[in-house]
Amino acid sequence: MSHVILKQLVGAALVDREFCDGLMNGKRATLLAGFDLTGEERDLVASWCADSVQELAVCVYNWLQDGEMSTPTGVGRYSAGSR
Repeated sequence: MSHVILKQLVGAALVDREFCDGLMNGKRATLLAGFDLTGEERDLVASWCADSVQELAVCVYNWLQDGEMSTPTGVGRYSAGSR
């Protein structure tokens, strides 16, 4: 997964309130379709437990720090409260 795309995702959520609300209210999978992610990457990001853009940013940060492990078995490790 590209760091640039993840930065775009978090950046869009920070500056676009409607986009941010959509990410947090169940429209995440639909909104992620607008980003150049593989199906596996979309599924991974969609599965992260985040109730705010700050929590989503923590998930992104944790995932990047762990070397971009994109396996579904590691999903729970990237929730905002996991660190």
